[in-house]
Amino acid sequence: MNLIEAKEVFNLFPRRQERGPTPPIFSLGPVRRPPVQHTTHNFLSQFRTSDGSFDFAKIAGTAQQAMGMYNQVKPLIGPFIGFVITKALKK
Repeated sequence: MNLIEAKEVFNLFPRRQERGPTPPIFSLGPVRRPPVQHTTHNFLSQFRTSDGSFDFAKIAGTAQQAMGMYNQVKPLIGPFIGFVITKALKK
């Protein structure tokens, strides 16, 4: 193969232009989180009224919601908790 034939072969396959990195298909951009506001409220402050006394109706309502939720998930987690307790007692 002489020099002319080699040039013709390389002209059949021209060099591709260099490309930059391919951007991700499903990019949502940078994640920006809102600044965290630190509060000094504790758990019991959620159950106080504006004058500082406890709101027992709110406490009772929250306890009732918690018991309702527990009664709904008890059939799902009951066997697992029973299994863990029996394994812990055997040790």
